[in-house]
Amino acid sequence: MNTGETVAADLYHGARDGTFHLDPAVARECAAHFLRFADSLEPRLEQSHRIHTLTGFGTLDSARQLSRGFESKAVALTSTLATLRSTALTMAAAHLLAAGLLQQTDETHSRALLSARAGL
Repeated sequence: MNTGETVAADLYHGARDGTFHLDPAVARECAAHFLRFADSLEPRLEQSHRIHTLTGFGTLDSARQLSRGFESKAVALTSTLATLRSTALTMAAAHLLAAGLLQQTDETHSRALLSARAGL
């Protein structure tokens, strides 16, 4: 699954290097969409964390294999959701930086760091 990390990083680098520019009002609106998307992923991340360990499949070897398979998919889902959230925050920061909105860019970076520390 392509989670857009490369595109987000390229866009951010363009804003940082001065090749990507936006009007502040447009930048705020675009960033708001990315921030809402990032926020919408938080409950899904919490849900996916809860299913990393499953019970109730029984004690047969095939049941344990099935349980491990679902748990593995839950771990992969959590990783993908976390990457999507990080990408959305990078896109928001890139748009804000492209408009020279440095304080808002820093605030967006802070959100990303806090989420990473919390394991979300």
